[in-house]
Amino acid sequence: MGADGAHDVHQQLDLSGEPLIPQLRESFKLREPMPLLEYQDKTLQGKTYNEAYSDYWNASSNDDAYTESINLLDYSAAVIPVTRADKAVDTFDHGYQPLNEVDRKNWEAYDPETYDGAPVGLQIVARKWEEEKVWAIAKIIDTALKNRREKGP
Repeated sequence: MGADGAHDVHQQLDLSGEPLIPQLRESFKLREPMPLLEYQDKTLQGKTYNEAYSDYWNASSNDDAYTESINLLDYSAAVIPVTRADKAVDTFDHGYQPLNEVDRKNWEAYDPETYDGAPVGLQIVARKWEEEKVWAIAKIIDTALKNRREKGP
């Protein structure tokens, strides 16, 4: 998304009239597009990284990936809306022990007041080229959630 200097993101925002959210302003600051040879080199580096991460995932059965790495690696993924955050229910857990540094930063960024009413979703992730599997699993979970909502508490 950065090869074009964030111009496409800004063009899409201009079409919708939607502002760029403050948390993304630095990441999507307009700049000169990346030269073609640099882009090609980064693409090859990404391919190498992708292969290494795939080997790591296969060897470790690690389940603590975050959206950024899933997007970077172009893994198959779907997000299902589940509920909305509720500051009365989703309080800050002071006893939580983060799994790692990234988890700690995400945990510390949580503020029940800020996120009250925000959508909460479930992300389903599979390896590359498994879109059909992800879609089938997402459909099953979505149906189960809808059935649960219809039955009530």
